[in-house]
Amino acid sequence: MWSRHAIFGGRRRTVRRAEEREGSFVDVHGHRLFLLVSAIVALNLLDAWFTLLFLSHGGRELNPFVQVVLDLDGHPWPFLWFKTFGIGLACAFLALTKNFRPARIGLWFVFGGYSLLLGWHLYLCSWLPMIDGG
Repeated sequence: MWSRHAIFGGRRRTVRRAEEREGSFVDVHGHRLFLLVSAIVALNLLDAWFTLLFLSHGGRELNPFVQVVLDLDGHPWPFLWFKTFGIGLACAFLALTKNFRPARIGLWFVFGGYSLLLGWHLYLCSWLPMIDGG
């Protein structure tokens, strides 16, 4: 899993025998996986942006761990770094283990969760004019 080929470019796009696909590692990953991971990272960044937007309008963070990160120095950068690095590391691990069923389920679960969260954020945005008095 952590070979030099996984980091600096690999040789294997797929396993040699179909019966060995589940639970194997490959060096080269496809475009679909790249698009899925990119979408997760983009949704993560949108979630961070909406979180900061709602906090600036008097909202509060419900996750106590995230609230601790937000309170570190009064700037959003530690929160953005923590959030982006955390999901990036998780996505990298799930991408490397893509031929394991739990990893594939995990990637789609994270994508679905962030998609639902984006819908929730968009719904909350419809309330912002009322909160601002407009």
